[in-house]
Amino acid sequence: MTRRTDAPSWRRAATASMTLVAALAVLAACSTASDSTPSGSTGPGNAVSADDLASMEAELTEAAKAPVFAPQGPAFSVASLAGKKILSMPVSSQVKTCDTISRQVVDIAKSVGMTGSTYFQNNGGPQAWVQGMNQAISQHYDGVALVCGIDPAALAPQMKAAEAAGIKVVDLHLADVSQPASPLVAGQTDGEFNKAMRLGVAAALTRANGNAVDALVVTSNENPPSPGMGETVKSEFAKYCSACKVQSINVSIPDWSTKLLGAVQSALVANPDIKAVFTVYDGQSPFVLPALKASGRDAEMYAFGLTPEVAPLMADPANQMGTNTGPSAGWLAYTGADQLFRVMAGQPAIEASKAYAPYRLFTPDNISDFTGPDGGFGTAYIDGYRALWQDAPAQ
Repeated sequence: MTRRTDAPSWRRAATASMTLVAALAVLAACSTASDSTPSGSTGPGNAVSADDLASMEAELTEAAKAPVFAPQGPAFSVASLAGKKILSMPVSSQVKTCDTISRQVVDIAKSVGMTGSTYFQNNGGPQAWVQGMNQAISQHYDGVALVCGIDPAALAPQMKAAEAAGIKVVDLHLADVSQPASPLVAGQTDGEFNKAMRLGVAAALTRANGNAVDALVVTSNENPPSPGMGETVKSEFAKYCSACKVQSINVSIPDWSTKLLGAVQSALVANPDIKAVFTVYDGQSPFVLPALKASGRDAEMYAFGLTPEVAPLMADPANQMGTNTGPSAGWLAYTGADQLFRVMAGQPAIEASKAYAPYRLFTPDNISDFTGPDGGFGTAYIDGYRALWQDAPAQ
C-alpha cells in the first residue's frame, strides 16, 4: 500500500515550531488555490466550499501546536491528605492510555503523602467496576479516581454507599465539556472529545481536497463520551459535505479482540467508497489498521487517544493513519489528581467544563514531537500543578 503523498497544506505545515508567518503562508496558499472559484462556493467536482476548507486548515494548524499550561483553580493546602489513601481504577486495563493514567494518579497521590494508595486492575464493564468500588468501600479508602469515563450511573448504588462512607469519588475524563456534570460524583474532569472528532473530519475533508468521502465511525458506547463523538462525526459531515455518507458500528471494549476486526472488514466490503475510519479510542487501531490494509484502499484512520504504543505508528507511511488527537496522559493524570485532592481537602471542585487537560492534534508531520522526551506537551504542567498544592512534601 502506497500512501497518498499529495497531503493538504496543513499537514505539511503543522509542526510544533510553526511560526505565524508559516501559518499565514498556509492560508495564502489555500486562497491562491481557490482563486478560480467564487468565494463560498465549491470548485469543480468538490463537495466542500473553498471558504470552509480554508477555515478547516486554519483550525488544524492551530490544533497542532503545543498547548500552554494555565491554572484552573486557586492554590490550596494538601497537608490534610497525608496518611489518607485513594483507589484508582481505569475504564479497562486493556486501554493502555487509561491504564497509564490510572497508575500515574496513584503515584501522584503517594507523592503528597497518601502512601497507601492503590491501582485496581480490571477488564472493563460494570461488573468489574462494581468490584473496584466495593473494594474501596470495604477497605475504607478516602478517595476514588474513576479513570477514562467510567459511567457513574452504572454504579449508582456504589456511588451512594461511597458518599455515605465519606469517600470522595472523582471521575476523570468523563464527558465532553459541553455536557452537564454528573450529580453522582464529588467532582469530575472532562475533555474536548467532540472537538477531537471535528478535527478528524476536517483532516479527512482537506486530505480529499474538498471532494466527497464516505466514512465509517467505530464506537464503544458503554463509555459516556462515545455516543457524542459518533454523532459529532455525522453532524460535521452533514454540515460541510451533504454528498458524504457516514455509517457507524458499535463494538464494546471487551469485544474488541473478538469482533472488531470482522466488523470493520464487513463494513469496508459493503461500501468500497469508505475513505475515512474514525475511532473513539485509538486502542481500536490493532483491529482497524489491518482491515484497512487488507482492503487495498487509499483510506485512513482518524483516531482519538494518543496511546503511546499507537500514535507513533503514523510515522511509518505503511500505516494508514491520518491524525491522532488527545491529551497528554501525564497532564490528564495531574488534572484529575488536582480535582480529587481538592474535594478530599474540603475545597470546592472546579467546574467540570473548565477542569480538563488540553488536547493536541498529531499528524505524520509532527508526530516526532510526541515521541520526544516531553511527549509533545512540555512539562510545565507538572510544576504548575505542584505549585498549587501548598504544604506538599518536597520532590
